[in-house]
Amino acid sequence: MAVIIDRTKCNGIDACPSGGICVEICALNAMSNVDGKPQVDEDACPSCGLCVMNCPNEAISKV
Repeated sequence: MAVIIDRTKCNGIDACPSGGICVEICALNAMSNVDGKPQVDEDACPSCGLCVMNCPNEAISKV
């Protein structure tokens, strides 16, 4: 299962109401800040769902 970021809902880390919590809470560093936007490293992501549950914009989902 993969984690994807809907770019129409995610306005970037600087505009995030939670300050990019998806990057901060990822225990395996599978989410990183790339040019002000969160990016998922699919090889490192275990699809635990922490980022999905904590995204204030509901921009992250599991497929």
